[in-house]
Formats: sequence, structure tokens, C-alpha cells
Amino acid sequence: MGQLLIRNLDDETIATLKRVAARESKSLEQKMRDLAEREARREEEEFWQLAALTREMTRGADLDIDALIQEGRAERDRAILGDL
Repeated sequence: MGQLLIRNLDDETIATLKRVAARESKSLEQKMRDLAEREARREEEEFWQLAALTREMTRGADLDIDALIQEGRAERDRAILGDL
């Protein structure tokens, strides 16, 4: 497992975090580990929620993916050739 070192935290911030951890009968290290893990999970959950929303919004859409790709390539080519 990896390690994380956080530098230059204000002493009052550290003291507050220690009090919060103590109220939960945890060490500061465990509290910070829990916070980091929860934040990482939240980020992943938000991604999957957005993916589900995107799928729902495009469900049943009559899109021709090949035509959209060709159109995008044509726009790219026009942009490149237009810059010459």
C-alpha cells in the first residue's frame, strides 16, 4: 500500500482533526484514511452517475455514429486545410 504525507497543515487544523477523530474513537491516521477513501469512492460514484444519466439521455436517440464520425473528420480536415 502507498503512503501519503501532508505538509504545512496549520496546528489548529491538526488539533481540530484530532478532536474529530477522538470523538469517533479513531486515530487521526485512521480518520484521514477514511476521509481519503470516502472521497475517492465519491468521485468514482459521481462518474458512474453521470455515465448513467448520459446513457438515459441518449437512449433511443436515432444517431448514425458512422456519419457523426465522418462529419467530425471532415470538420477537422477543413480546419487543418483552412489553416494552410
